[in-house]
Formats: sequence, structure tokens, C-alpha cells
Amino acid sequence: MPYKNDNMLELKNRIENSMYRILISESEEDQDRLWLMERISDERLKGLLPHLSVSSLHVLDVIHLHDSIKGIDIARDMGITKGAVSKITRKLLDQGLIRKTQLPDNQKEVYFSVTPLGDELAGLHRLFHEEKDQKVTKLLASFDTASLEIVADFLEKLAGMR
Repeated sequence: MPYKNDNMLELKNRIENSMYRILISESEEDQDRLWLMERISDERLKGLLPHLSVSSLHVLDVIHLHDSIKGIDIARDMGITKGAVSKITRKLLDQGLIRKTQLPDNQKEVYFSVTPLGDELAGLHRLFHEEKDQKVTKLLASFDTASLEIVADFLEKLAGMR
């Protein structure tokens, strides 16, 4: 039985080492920023980018996709709290990336839409994710479905242990 235990230990170490390398590599935030900085032509956007979190970019994406969207709908779409949406939209408003409007007959409901500056940034951010998704799709295509099922099952169970 030692052979099986040695093999299991080797696999465990390979998995741990790979996960560690993934976790300590550049964060998604850093990757997003670097990729965007290389492609942004607008100097104002270049100045704003260091002050934007990944969450801000994702909220901007949701607003870009659903023009005239309410905060509650952003929260539901992203699975975050209304308070988090409120904080992020306030910053995006201050930075001139989104605007808010209210209906004349209902001042309680606030709708968000992107400004031209926000539109440019959201479009670039979407391109970043499309490029990243293509790389992942290419990687996944190199494995058969049964192998991917095993990997997905393993990762779901591992995440459930945390």
C-alpha cells in the first residue's frame, strides 16, 4: 500500500503547489489594471484607473450592459449588498464614469447609466475578459469532458471545505 500513499502524496503536493502559484501570481486586479493601462488612450481614464477596484469595474460593466438600471438590480445581478452598490456607484459618479437619473413622478427610484468616459472603460474591460475567456476556453478544449468533470467536482468539494 505504500505505493498508493506515495502517489497520493505526490498528487497532493502537485495540486497544492499549483494552487499556491495561482494564488500568489498577480491578482486579477493587477492584471486588469496593467492590461487596461496599456490600451487606454484617454489621459483622464489613465488617471482614474489606479483609484478603481475590480468591483467598481464590474459594477460599471453591469451598468453598461443594462443602461438605466437601479441599484437594487445591480446588487441582485452581482450577488452583492445594496450598501456595496451604493458605495461603488457613489465613487463612479464622483469619477464621472456614470450618471444617475430619477423619474419626475418618482424621485425615490434612481437609475444609473454610463457616461461616454464610462462607456470607453467598460468596453475595454469587456475586451480584457473576452481575451482571458478565449485563453481559458483553449485550455479547457485540450481536456476531455470526463476529466473536466473530475476537476470541477474536486474544486467544488475543495471550496466547500473552506
